[in-house]
Amino acid sequence: MNAQTLTLQQCYQLARENYPLIKRNDLLAKSKDYTVEKASKAWLPQINILGQATYQSDVTQLPIKLPNATVEPLSKDQYKVFADVNQTIFDGGMISNQKKIAELQSQTEIQKNEVELEKLKDRINQLFFGIIQTDEQINQLDLSKSDLQNGLKKAEAQLNNGTILRSNVDVLKAQLINIEQQQIELKSLKSSFIKMLSFFINKNLDENTQLEKPEKLLLTNENNRPELKLFDLQKQLSESQKSLIKSKNLPKLGAFLQAGYGKPGLNMLKNEFDTFFIGGIKLNIPISGFYTKINELALIDNQQQDIDIQKENFLFNQKFSMIQNSNDLEKIQKLIDKDIEIISLRESIKKASLAQLENGVINTNDYLREVNAEEQAKISKIKHEIQYLLTQYNLKTQLGN
Repeated sequence: MNAQTLTLQQCYQLARENYPLIKRNDLLAKSKDYTVEKASKAWLPQINILGQATYQSDVTQLPIKLPNATVEPLSKDQYKVFADVNQTIFDGGMISNQKKIAELQSQTEIQKNEVELEKLKDRINQLFFGIIQTDEQINQLDLSKSDLQNGLKKAEAQLNNGTILRSNVDVLKAQLINIEQQQIELKSLKSSFIKMLSFFINKNLDENTQLEKPEKLLLTNENNRPELKLFDLQKQLSESQKSLIKSKNLPKLGAFLQAGYGKPGLNMLKNEFDTFFIGGIKLNIPISGFYTKINELALIDNQQQDIDIQKENFLFNQKFSMIQNSNDLEKIQKLIDKDIEIISLRESIKKASLAQLENGVINTNDYLREVNAEEQAKISKIKHEIQYLLTQYNLKTQLGN
């Protein structure tokens, strides 16, 4: 059975899909649809069915009596059932602005989720490169173990020939056990990283899972952080809120119709149940809104300034981190170059010391010292290489790329 292979990009995607916060996006989209639909229905006729029954202490009567005519006074009990229909003709742009605000509020909340989801990449980077580093260190210890076993064979041959003491052999055996201890610790650490990565991506991983080591990046300065889009959406939202405030204070034009059945009808001299209707156009010019308009707009201006400050602060901190990471990359690359030089020298020294051990020129302690020195040089290179990649991918994440 082939071992499972995962790339860093696959881990990003799986972690995103598995993160509980992603479920909010669907809820926010549905909420936006409901709000927009509700705002759109304001263009439909607004219909109310009303009814009332009243009794009053007095009614209007003619102050004079007409000859040869009797005018029956209205009853003190009166009844009315009617439908009240209102149709908006011009709303000053309120409905349009309400729909736009609903859209932007939904986009803003979704973008806040994107900001949180982007933070997942930092966690995945730490786990992904942590697994690769421990794996390479384990492999390097295997190579060191092989070198020690070669030395041990030669030392045992010398012991059998009586040219060295058993303590010299035991030194190498003790170091082999020490390497096994280091491997146990590294395997335990790797297992912990794998379990945490499995949890984040909701995928069963085991010790045989192969993580594809990413290549070095050619980084650009293009900034695609989701926070920047969030700041822009917040500014757009505040502009729409300004437009809504302005539209609230514009004249409104509408048509209305009242139709019903009651006693009396519209003819107040007819004291009996009758149908009636009344319709027309009405103009509404709000005045009281002008009292608060200036303060409301000023409050939004303050909010926009606060957004600008937050954006400036974010870019400042981001720039600071980028400078630090860029300097780290330069430093680590120089260390890797030195690691390569040291390893080349250590390999040559170790090869010579193995021949010297075989010929009895040096003892096992001397050989062990050279094996350990080469091992440390190679492990140092492994750490620096993984640190370089991790710093690069952290920098890539910082830029949202």
